[in-house]
Amino acid sequence: GAWDSRTRAVRALSATRADLQRERDALRSARARLHQARIESNRARAERDGAKLSVDDRGAQLVATRTDRDQVRNARATVNATVSVVRQCLDGAKTALDALQRNDNAATTAALRSVDEACRRANNAPGGSIPVYAFDFPDPFVLNDRGRLYAFATNASGGNIQVLKEQSDGSWATAGDALGPLPPWATKGRTWAPSVLARPGGFVMYYTALETFTGRQCISRAVSTAATGPFVDTTTGPMECGETGAIDPEAVIGAFGVPVLVWKHERPAAIIARALTPDGLAFAGDAHHLLGVNHRWENGVVEAPSMLVDGSGAWLFFSGNDWNGRHYAIGVAHCDSPLGPCDTGSSVALLSSHDALAGPGGASVFVDASGQRRVAFHAYQEPKVKYPESRLLHIAKLDLASGRPVLVE
Repeated sequence: GAWDSRTRAVRALSATRADLQRERDALRSARARLHQARIESNRARAERDGAKLSVDDRGAQLVATRTDRDQVRNARATVNATVSVVRQCLDGAKTALDALQRNDNAATTAALRSVDEACRRANNAPGGSIPVYAFDFPDPFVLNDRGRLYAFATNASGGNIQVLKEQSDGSWATAGDALGPLPPWATKGRTWAPSVLARPGGFVMYYTALETFTGRQCISRAVSTAATGPFVDTTTGPMECGETGAIDPEAVIGAFGVPVLVWKHERPAAIIARALTPDGLAFAGDAHHLLGVNHRWENGVVEAPSMLVDGSGAWLFFSGNDWNGRHYAIGVAHCDSPLGPCDTGSSVALLSSHDALAGPGGASVFVDASGQRRVAFHAYQEPKVKYPESRLLHIAKLDLASGRPVLVE
């Protein structure tokens, strides 16, 4: 009986072990299935997240595509508007050119006036100051006559000497040709860099002309009872030629109301000053050397002088480098008076090419109707650089608060 009981106990223990083994196998199988389920769940989650990202990407792409489409539409509209403005400008310029070839000055002036705004918009480019007149206007000079501003410049479509009037809205409109017939000694079509001096009873214009017989560039003068002319030159010969030529004359009023003419002496380049008679028609006294080439940026050239007289003496503005390129720039030096002496070591480049503004030069200082000091200058507009591209008229504020001139475009 004891043996049978032992046998039954062993059998029961073996059965229990078998049951435990089956449960262990079942548990391992369940764990394996759970692990596989977790893998599949993670894969499903990853696929879901990937699908969501794909949907988001497609949504972003769709938004970007719509934005690009809108930008293209806007750009196309801008281009179409620009093309329309340029076409209007060119059509007006062609009309003006046709009138000029017919020697119809009135029609030329009317055509230029009609498209001035369109051409100014066509010339505008990002960066730098915006030109105030749409057509070629090099070597500018601005005259304040009892609060009314007039601008004069080198010959172009406007005739021997261009003249503009500032309008009530601040824009500038052509007033035609300020200079009448040239004197017999001067070559037609070679007049530039004018300036005007107001004198009791009228005005004196100083300008550069080519002496036909010698081929020298020389300074002459003409007179008028009106600021816009016509100025009449009755001279029988140049006012000043120097040994190798003289250009870019501009008059300034010095101490005790004495008028002084400053100009460029050619080869070697230098700025010269000489007092004038009270009527401005002749020289009085000796010539004074103010400035020569002193700095690398000038590249052997100093020209286009203009002066601002203040309590510290006088500031001499001038241009340096090649007028027909991007390296042309405006400089300034301090002088004790319009007749000098000038501190050549103080001369610095005041304004040079930047952004769309290329080769600024021909600076001329004036005071507007409100008493604000300003500087008129010409500059090419990128990428239209070098003759026969236009040099456009710009006007900047002149700030002396720091003790030295600063141009605020």
